[in-house]
Amino acid sequence: MLTLLLLAAATQTAPAAQAPKPEKKICRREVTTGSIMARPVCHTKAEWMQIDNQNAANAGQALDQRSYRMSPQRD
Repeated sequence: MLTLLLLAAATQTAPAAQAPKPEKKICRREVTTGSIMARPVCHTKAEWMQIDNQNAANAGQALDQRSYRMSPQRD
């Protein structure tokens, strides 16, 4: 009888919480200015998205500044 109770209790316990898997790294090859050798740079998907968004914002800002400087000045 005791064995039966122990078996029932063992089957009712919650499974151990599994640790979340670390995010997979994605590597890209980047060439540094002044070098002909590419080097791998690895980040997670979320980090790459953040880097890409920041690069796009920087490019947009540079284009805006360029068009502002190129516009004819009116007095």
